[in-house]
Amino acid sequence: MSPPPIRIANISTIAQPGWAWIRDLMDPDFEVAGRRLDWRGYSMAGQSRPAALDRWRAARTLAADAAKQPFDLVISHGPWATAWTQWVANPQKTGARHFAFTFNFTDLPTGLRKALMQRAFRRVDALAVFTDAEQRLYADYFRLPPEKLLRAPWGVAPPLSAVQPRAIEGEYFAALGGEARDYAVLCEAARAMPETRFVAVARPHNFEGLDPPANLEVRFNLPFEEAWGIVQHATAALIPLRSRETPCGLVTLVGGMHLGKAQIVTDAAGAADYLKDGETGLLVPAGDAGALAAAVRRLEADPALAARLGEAAKAEASAHYSEAATVAFFERLLTRWFGGN
Repeated sequence: MSPPPIRIANISTIAQPGWAWIRDLMDPDFEVAGRRLDWRGYSMAGQSRPAALDRWRAARTLAADAAKQPFDLVISHGPWATAWTQWVANPQKTGARHFAFTFNFTDLPTGLRKALMQRAFRRVDALAVFTDAEQRLYADYFRLPPEKLLRAPWGVAPPLSAVQPRAIEGEYFAALGGEARDYAVLCEAARAMPETRFVAVARPHNFEGLDPPANLEVRFNLPFEEAWGIVQHATAALIPLRSRETPCGLVTLVGGMHLGKAQIVTDAAGAADYLKDGETGLLVPAGDAGALAAAVRRLEADPALAARLGEAAKAEASAHYSEAATVAFFERLLTRWFGGN
């Protein structure tokens, strides 16, 4: 008789029901100690106000299903999904392990919210972070055992599979993204370089109260392919982050690496884990418009350097930050927990 499958519940605040993370990327014949994988998907996405209602409902459905037939592993995506899953479903109650993936905060919780989340996180079996800085930060901030915070690669597919039509003619530097960005410093740098063209693809709130100079074109909420197409055709990409402690921007950073794009990135928490200054991109201090402008001038004056940085970044991403890297990380975790050794 074949051993029972490893039953996995996957729950997220943004994905639709049935989404099962990397299931479709894995070898369908993959087994651990002769056990195949059996996935179920749960979604906290919805239209309720407050959003807590959708999170509670999804976690409660997961808990009801687990009571009928226990899961071996529950995977939650993002800190809010993790907290609500632990509060409501309490996976360990039915014998499951709880693994938190994409454990990342733009802004850390404070007060009662911090206390409640801390209690939930301390019960989670493992939490995956994408930078060394986050390992230290979250272990200290939430008083978590450091060994629970696993360093995972941000391993994804290239954002584009083909060359997109050129939406903007001529040479320009592109900034993409809305999370924890410092577009005030970009405005200041662009103002100091009136002959250089800049394009920012952002969210409306990113430019509230700002007065972009004439050589900085701002576009909001573009479709995915169009936004990345602007990066694809840029001379180089810019990722200005709001502080040295900001553990954000990896989606844009690794996406740009996969596209073979030279990038100028704020030297914020974790950026150097992915980008080697002078080898696969350029790092500049947070809030320093002069340094940002100097890095832009450097690439503007040396196209060969920009090409070299982009080629090296693409090779680095292909070797270490692909979907295959994420699959390998997860398979190692499954083997560790369910391999029987």
